[in-house]
Amino acid sequence: MEWKDWINKEIFVKLRSGSVYSGKVIDVDETPNYLVFIEILDKFGKKVVFCNSEIEKIIEEDKKDAAAM
Repeated sequence: MEWKDWINKEIFVKLRSGSVYSGKVIDVDETPNYLVFIEILDKFGKKVVFCNSEIEKIIEEDKKDAAAM
């Protein structure tokens, strides 16, 4: 899966720092030096940006499961 394929997907992500986020991917910026910045709108409506090298785990959330919680 390409990084741009995550755009408009609902995700759960855990970063190496221990931070965790759930939200919708709103942009992916792939720079020429192989860094990828991912911008999400988290479940609280806040924008969060992180680099792909910081990702420990990323999964697509099932919208039906998220609505049931």
